[in-house]
Amino acid sequence: MKNWNGHGDALVAPRRTPAGSRFRIAAFVTFVLIAGLNTVFPSLKHQFIPKPGSQPPARTGYAPESFQWSQIKPKKHLEFHKCFDGFECAKLSLPLDYFNGTYPDDTVSVAIAKLPAKVTIDDPRYGGPILLNPGGPGGPGALFALKIANSLQWVVDSSSDPASTGKDARFFDIIGFDPRGIGETEPAANCISDPAAAWSWTMRETEEGILGSSDAALGRLWSMTHAFGSSCKLAMDEEDGPDIKQYMTTAFVARDMLEIVERHAEYNAHQVAQATRNNGKRSGCRNTGHPKYTPGEAKLQYWGFSYGTILGSTFASMFPDRVGRLVLDGVVNDYDYNHSLGNGSLIDNEKAMESFYSYCLLSGYETCPLGGNATTTAEIKSNTERILKSLYHNPFILSSAEGPEVVTYSDIKITIFSSIYQPQISFESLGHLLRQIEAGSGDLIDLLSRPFRVAHTLSCGINGTVHSTISDTGDVPTFAILCADGVDQQDVSIDDFVEYWHLLQGMSSAAGDVWALLKMKCAAWKIRASYKFDGELGGNTSHPILFVSNTADPVTPLRSGRIMHSKFPNSGLLVNDQAGHCSFSVTNLCAYDRIKDYFQTGTLPAMNTLCIPPPSVFSLNSTDPKSPFYDPTLEVGTSIFTDSQIGTEQQKMHSAAKTLQRVMADSETFGFSGLIRNEKAASIQKMSAAKYLD
Repeated sequence: MKNWNGHGDALVAPRRTPAGSRFRIAAFVTFVLIAGLNTVFPSLKHQFIPKPGSQPPARTGYAPESFQWSQIKPKKHLEFHKCFDGFECAKLSLPLDYFNGTYPDDTVSVAIAKLPAKVTIDDPRYGGPILLNPGGPGGPGALFALKIANSLQWVVDSSSDPASTGKDARFFDIIGFDPRGIGETEPAANCISDPAAAWSWTMRETEEGILGSSDAALGRLWSMTHAFGSSCKLAMDEEDGPDIKQYMTTAFVARDMLEIVERHAEYNAHQVAQATRNNGKRSGCRNTGHPKYTPGEAKLQYWGFSYGTILGSTFASMFPDRVGRLVLDGVVNDYDYNHSLGNGSLIDNEKAMESFYSYCLLSGYETCPLGGNATTTAEIKSNTERILKSLYHNPFILSSAEGPEVVTYSDIKITIFSSIYQPQISFESLGHLLRQIEAGSGDLIDLLSRPFRVAHTLSCGINGTVHSTISDTGDVPTFAILCADGVDQQDVSIDDFVEYWHLLQGMSSAAGDVWALLKMKCAAWKIRASYKFDGELGGNTSHPILFVSNTADPVTPLRSGRIMHSKFPNSGLLVNDQAGHCSFSVTNLCAYDRIKDYFQTGTLPAMNTLCIPPPSVFSLNSTDPKSPFYDPTLEVGTSIFTDSQIGTEQQKMHSAAKTLQRVMADSETFGFSGLIRNEKAASIQKMSAAKYLD
């Protein structure tokens, strides 16, 4: 491996691509290019992720044919129904407006999916529920749980087998829920009631490209965004009753979480009481009287990713005495969030991008042909920029018997941005893809035509049903939350916006043109929420929060983790020396072990704990002054290195972690990458994840 002093002149032994991996890399690439502007969240829709070590099911769906969410009647108490391969589903009826009392008879129906703990609820080792949020805002949490819960239990539970543990072990339910206006929760947030028209508008907007993709892109995107925002407000004004978009702020969802926790504690107590009435004959219940329910005392246990950290911090600020064990992973600070995820979000983005160039240099030509004969990362960066520039006026032509397609400058720009979210999954495929675009052909290129065409095709089935790769609601839930939560941006003029855009371009060549669109969307959003939490985030909580940040996260920098950690004086901060978004961007058993310990015992990691993954071409070596990623602010009192010799349980956790990586890349329901939509880039991202899991 080359040394870290400018990468030196030492030779790298090329890591050969294993036989058969070309197809898997190709699978990755179709996955990544449909991800593009969809990099910031949703499309987690039709693929079941198996337990670690198991084979995927033969069919693509995960529900028995007899189950439909629509069959569940919303109740004011939890009533679970068997639904997806060991899961239980419910719909909880909650008040529309907790805070102002408007429309007192109106409710929301919150969709909930639960994977029960591996022990019964009366077992002393039962740890209660852990709620999830995948990020966004706008990610569907129930669907996220269906994909991630089996693997997540391998991380948070004491072990894979309760029979091998003692009385101090803990085993948890995993619960995902679709926040207001999102997924299977009703009513859904939308601005255009006709699905085909909504799909068409989204495609028109996407095809304009990103900012800077042409000399006309700025004006066209500004006008289209403002036309949409104004029309959405007019459509709301014409409604007779309430509009869910006014009741979707993070404060409402935090209050919903409190109610879910309360109702679940009540549900468990009822189950034990029912067993008692049945003289202990209920299967699996030993009638120990555990757990007990006291109204107003149940505490939230939670793992939130990306935007989910703002949701968790808001809950902790509104209900500090109801905080149990909260892991906030990929930390967003409240100032950046309240300013349309402002420029502070990108301060580590160039470092994350540089990690791709470093990977290519250290991997060798066989693994990253983009590197060519380069001897410095600067050469690889220059080559990448040259390939991008070649697409600006001349998109790459894709021809097939099924129909024509092209790969544009915007598609690849967004694909690159998407890829730095998940380095271990995406970098190898990205290096091959860029090289093949430069060469004009290649096995990955040959596979792109079909998924790209599907991404641009709307087909109408029997009785007017619509089939497309884009959801009916599009990004409406995202901006109904983000723009209503934050500072009102409606006074931002186009000149103000251009100044902001140029500031972001200067901070990040990879993300500036994409990230600035978030402020544009909020400048055009006309709907004001009926309530948002205006208090200061922070304070002491009934149990310490664990914040988790990476040293080179493209959109939630380490600085944000430190800021939010300082606002909660009794909290802890776990730092991972890795690139990518959230802890699962790299397989880092050190981090997972400490998160497991936190859920098992409630104990925070030691102060200044820095988890360093095993040495590899992805390593940052941020504590080494010779490393290009050296960070002198890392006051490392305790450096933890992942042991390369791992036992059986850690091997299982390693397998689970890889599956979690794939889910997060494949679905893009978490994080901020789905805030901007590009189905072609999303397609490439899925190919990468498929390759990585194989």
